[in-house]
Amino acid sequence: MINPQRLQAETFVESIEWLKEVSSTNTHALKTIERHSDFPVLIGADLQTGGRGRGQNRWWGAEGSLTFSLILNPSQFRIPQDAWPLMSLIVGLTIGDGLRSTCPEASIQLKWPNDVYADQKKICGILIESIPARPELVIIGIGVNANNSLANAPGDVRNRATSLIDLVGQPVSLEILLIKILNAMERGFERFHDELEQLLNRWKEQCFLTGKQICIENSQSTVFGMCQGIDDDGALRMNTVNGPQRFLAGTITLIDE
Repeated sequence: MINPQRLQAETFVESIEWLKEVSSTNTHALKTIERHSDFPVLIGADLQTGGRGRGQNRWWGAEGSLTFSLILNPSQFRIPQDAWPLMSLIVGLTIGDGLRSTCPEASIQLKWPNDVYADQKKICGILIESIPARPELVIIGIGVNANNSLANAPGDVRNRATSLIDLVGQPVSLEILLIKILNAMERGFERFHDELEQLLNRWKEQCFLTGKQICIENSQSTVFGMCQGIDDDGALRMNTVNGPQRFLAGTITLIDE
C-alpha cells in the first residue's frame, strides 16, 4: 500500500493524488491540472489500464506495477525550456539509480530516448508531455515493472521485458521504491543546471544501444546503422552507409546480428 502522508514527508512532492485504478496517470494529470497550484504534484494508481507511451505505443501494465505521473515546473530547478528535451535522459538516469539500489545484482542500462533496461530487457518506460494550457509545466509519466511478474504477460512482452519481482525473486515495497525514485529524481533536477555535463557522461556510460546495429524510424525516414551513443544535446549518433548521422527523435528497433 502507498501512504501519501509518508511520501509527502520524505520526498519533494507538494501534493499527492493516489487512485485505485485509472486508464492513464498522464491523461488524468492533463484533465485535472487546474486543481493544483503547488508543484511538484504526484498522481499515481494501483492499476493503470491504458498507459500511453511515445507515439501510438501502449504500456502493458498489470497489478503490482508502479505507475505514476509527476507534474513539474522545471523553472523551480532552473531548467530552461530549451533544455526540456534532455529531461527524459536525466529522468531515466535517476530512475536507474533508484532501481539499482533496489536490485544491485541487475545490469541497469538506459535506452535512448526514454526507457530503462535491466539485464537486457525493458523494466521502465518514461513519457514526458507538455501542457498546452500551462506551458510552464511538464508531466513526467513513469511505469515500472515492479511486482507484476512477467510470467503472466503475453509471449512477446516476456521476451523483451522484465520486472523487479522476476529479478530479485520476491516482492518489493512499492512505497520504498517510489521514495527512492522520487528522491533520486530530485537530486538529478537539482544538479541539472550546474552539472549537466557530468549527468550526461553518466548516461553515455550506461547507453544500452552503443555498439549495436539498430534501425531508427521517424516521420521522414528509416535509417539503419550502428549506434555510436549520444551527443551533449541528447541526439542519437549513428554510423550509417551514408556516414555519421544524428537524430533528435525516432523509434528504435534492434537488428538481430
